[in-house]
Amino acid sequence: MCGILGTINLDFNDETLQLLHHRGPDATGLLKFFISDNRVTFGHTRLSIIDLSEAGSQPMESNDRNYAIIFNGEIYNHLDLREKLKEIKFRGHSDTETILYYIAKFGFDAVKDLNGIFAFAFLDKNKKILFLARDPFGVKPLYYSFRNASVAFSSELKTILKLMPQNEINTNHLYTFLRLRYNPSPQTLYKNIYKLEPGHFLKIDLTKVSPTKPVFYSYVPQANNTITELEALEQYDLLLNQAVKRQLLSDVPISILLSGGVDSALLACLAQKVSGEKFTTYTAGYQINTEVNEREDAAFTARWLGSDHKEVIIEENDFLENLPTFIKIIEEPLGSQSIVPMYYLAQAIHKDGFKVALTGQGVDEPWGGYPKYNPQAFFENAPSRFLSMFSGLGKNIKKDQWKRAFNSITEPNCLKRFVATCSVFDNQDVHDLTNGNFNQQHAAELEQLFNYRFEQLKLTSQNVSNALMAFDARMNLSDDLLLYTDKISMHHSLEVRVPFLDVELVKFVESLPYNFKVTLFKNKILHKKLAEKYLPKEIIYRKKKHFATPRKEWFKTNIGKKYEDMMCGDKSTFGNIFKKEYIHQLFHAHRTGKVNYEKKIYLLVNVYYWLNGLKF
Repeated sequence: MCGILGTINLDFNDETLQLLHHRGPDATGLLKFFISDNRVTFGHTRLSIIDLSEAGSQPMESNDRNYAIIFNGEIYNHLDLREKLKEIKFRGHSDTETILYYIAKFGFDAVKDLNGIFAFAFLDKNKKILFLARDPFGVKPLYYSFRNASVAFSSELKTILKLMPQNEINTNHLYTFLRLRYNPSPQTLYKNIYKLEPGHFLKIDLTKVSPTKPVFYSYVPQANNTITELEALEQYDLLLNQAVKRQLLSDVPISILLSGGVDSALLACLAQKVSGEKFTTYTAGYQINTEVNEREDAAFTARWLGSDHKEVIIEENDFLENLPTFIKIIEEPLGSQSIVPMYYLAQAIHKDGFKVALTGQGVDEPWGGYPKYNPQAFFENAPSRFLSMFSGLGKNIKKDQWKRAFNSITEPNCLKRFVATCSVFDNQDVHDLTNGNFNQQHAAELEQLFNYRFEQLKLTSQNVSNALMAFDARMNLSDDLLLYTDKISMHHSLEVRVPFLDVELVKFVESLPYNFKVTLFKNKILHKKLAEKYLPKEIIYRKKKHFATPRKEWFKTNIGKKYEDMMCGDKSTFGNIFKKEYIHQLFHAHRTGKVNYEKKIYLLVNVYYWLNGLKF
């Protein structure tokens, strides 16, 4: 993994590139090109994992100097791709060099052949084209901005903001954040700065530098309704083993993030099986007894695996004192509390000398692992009259995620149902919270973005449950969970790999009938059946715990009181946007146990810190 920074008609030096030093502390490189009266600059910071020699250094040019690349990520099928490049005399064995010559030979559309996690820029000097691409699930971020005849693109926002200083917030996108707890690509909270969408590429003509529209290149999920459960189980077993084997390719040692759940346990078990080695595993936990504490469950799994297991203990003050730091690392507010344990895990793994870790992320979306999928699956073919009986059922539910799920099932419009399912604050909430500053125009823009993804993936041909899972895999997963994983881990110079998001593997999983995955009371059905082949049932079927913090309890203590006073007493931008009476009501309802509002509170705390001085 690495950091990339590139520009057109904007000069930068090593000082600017050093802002990405944490992403690549092993080496830096800078190259300038002059094409059609335009200056193109490539910068790179390297974290050496495959081909540790100078032959893997970047920016990298082809032997004939007609092509150049800066690359962040890993291509797990690059050795297979090299079989199509027999005529090339390679300098080393890096995947970057493979991609350089593969794209040069087969063209930009060949990006669809890459199985990996990546964000890269490719320069074709003959065609005078700059090509940017991001992997199908957005594991690696790529930001870009056009300003007159200049362009900047980077792995992180901070370098673009340094080269193109501006602090103007896109208030439309703040509405989106309040609804979803994250900003889906291409949105950011800054005007004129965008994230390249997962599975998209962007071509910039260097003869006329001007904004262009990203192009979707990735696959469209295809349903296979004839496959039997036994056939599906055998094929999933084969593909998952292949994916794990591919992602163990490394010239440095690998560690594993181990939770108390089935996904990371299965991953660790298969990693040991295909490699014949024992791994060091890491778990985050808490001193207090809480429903999200996975220490005991993870320790049990580690003993069964025989791994060298290490625990990272997080205290209440770690959360209180360092939350502003976490938000600064993410560069925008993000409503996922998992950034907290991820920070301390990545810190510990880095201190122990590891550069690579495997994680079990990427199962819950394709396999329907969240509670919101259960009512969708149950009511998949229910008549509208039957659904209307459940209207308003969510009003009596204390848990936000179940409340959203049940309130959404009676919505006949599929797009609006998706928005309702994903929302933290609904439209009325946002109106009440912001003194009516947001209106139907903002809601329409969000639905338009959802509609683009819906049409792009041709989800109208899928049943609602499978469509929602595919949608989440390219929205919530990409721009929330994978975003914080990349930013937090790379802050500690750690590459995190996601074997469950192997492209060939997910293609297969997304083709399966929804009832192989989820029913009203079961989640990840076939995934867990496969796990029975490798793991004890007490690991597979123990109660699911989230990679989270005890914030539900913390927000009822002095921490919650501090945040309430802090936000309600604010007289700057935050106080001008948000209504303090509404915030008081949130805390009161949460503190008394009337409703669990931990998600809403945490989201607002993130916005508060970001608006008050954490803009870069």
